[in-house]
Amino acid sequence: MTVVTTNGLIDEVLARYEVPGNYRNHVYRGLNYQLKLLGLEEVPNDIALAWALHDIGLFTAGWDYLGPSVRLVDQLAGDYGIDDVARVRQMVELHHKLRPCRDTWVESFRVADRIDVSGGLLSGGLARSAIKDVVAAHPYAGFHGFLARTAARWAVRHPLRPMPMMRW
Repeated sequence: MTVVTTNGLIDEVLARYEVPGNYRNHVYRGLNYQLKLLGLEEVPNDIALAWALHDIGLFTAGWDYLGPSVRLVDQLAGDYGIDDVARVRQMVELHHKLRPCRDTWVESFRVADRIDVSGGLLSGGLARSAIKDVVAAHPYAGFHGFLARTAARWAVRHPLRPMPMMRW
């Protein structure tokens, strides 16, 4: 499997914000999983922008981050010639949805993020070797620990709403 290791749009967007390297790796792992699920070789700008911004609100706003991430889609889509802003918004807004999505790109985005957050335990139909190739190129580098610590801090302060990003 060919693994995408860099993308101009993603790198430019991530450079605008102070994000740790393990977030960059998460973005690229998810991107690669989604491309594999869709059978794509090239990276559409729509997908690149969605991956760059899908969790960026973690660093700009905190654990309740979907709204801020979606607002950044609206702000930046025009800079990259993206016409179908609604689809990019859905990829970001629904990537933690529990039930499947109808749109192929939105659903594959959701599944790809789940593959990564589960550390590959939920493979989404991808071969384990493909997941290993992606992780070798973009190591986890403590990303899951960061998520666990951030979630725990939020849950202590918001016990009735511990996972605000989840959607039914």
